[in-house]
Amino acid sequence: MYSPWTTRTSWENPDLPHWWSVSELRADHLDSITGGTIMFRKILSVVTIVAAGWGSPVTAIEPITLQFAHIYNTEDHWGQVAEEFKAAVEERSAGAITIKISPSGTTGDWPQSIEGLRIGTNHIVLQSIGALDRYGSIAGIEAFPYLIRDIDHFNKVYYGSVGKDLFEAIEEQSGFYITGAAYRGARHLSANRSTPTLDELAGLKLRVPPLKMYRQTWENLGASPVPMGFAEVFTSLQHGLIDGQENPLEVVRNASLYEVQDYLMETSHVIGAMTLIFSSNYFNKLPEETRTILTEEGARVMQAASARMIDTEAELKADLISKGMEFVDVDLTEFRSALSDYAAKEFPDLQPWVSSIQSVK
Repeated sequence: MYSPWTTRTSWENPDLPHWWSVSELRADHLDSITGGTIMFRKILSVVTIVAAGWGSPVTAIEPITLQFAHIYNTEDHWGQVAEEFKAAVEERSAGAITIKISPSGTTGDWPQSIEGLRIGTNHIVLQSIGALDRYGSIAGIEAFPYLIRDIDHFNKVYYGSVGKDLFEAIEEQSGFYITGAAYRGARHLSANRSTPTLDELAGLKLRVPPLKMYRQTWENLGASPVPMGFAEVFTSLQHGLIDGQENPLEVVRNASLYEVQDYLMETSHVIGAMTLIFSSNYFNKLPEETRTILTEEGARVMQAASARMIDTEAELKADLISKGMEFVDVDLTEFRSALSDYAAKEFPDLQPWVSSIQSVK
């Protein structure tokens, strides 16, 4: 089992902000990080060439082409993250590793893309950690409601010892290797009526991802969740088949859901994490140098993505308000209280993980 926590980032520059801490990373750092990385790689390329000229042994990276699938448009935040990962890996490997991206769900919605990892038609998928709970319950912890408190807690969990243990447990249970954790924005509820309390939420026909954690969460809050692929959401809202949905602001804006939803309840019920997913069986057969590049560049790019998302959330809110959406404060104490015994009641096998994550300070 390959682990990013057992290796040191070989290109790390002590004069740059420490990229392993997203809480210290913001958009104004990105240029300096990128510049430092590119300069290092240029130096590394020169050293490699000189070493080769003098006949010194140089470890060559075996050429390989990897298929990368995701459901996002290329101009969207996560579409750009995929392009940045491709560029970083290809540059660091001097072109030995080639990544071909299939964006916008061209290989199917995310369940089909992940299944493609198992059969070998895809090698990398960009999606939330919780998407893997179809293959093992532990991954569902990513979507556990009101578990991650804030960005600082997010960073300490996913890039600390708990995150290391969690990623290893997910791999062992699901058969998927994951690297990096990017803040995808807090998930909020949008609907065609204002639902600031549980009484007003009762019976709301709410689209949720086809994952058990989301369905059970909203059932416990009194809504009527409808598992559905995201490609069907807009038309289902447009024709009144469902009353609402829940997603980060970036998804609401990019999918133009403001055209079919009037209200956005700031529930912040999940502070979720995107990741890069590989089949463990495939990944562990790759050469060590290739695994190192994919893991380290994945973690670096995903953390840079977190910083940008943090910096753009206020802009996303302002943009949605300008497009006519009304933002509604909700009784968060009431929402949290309704889920106070959620783990013990619905997911007893996750209780140790809930307690471990909650204990991170």
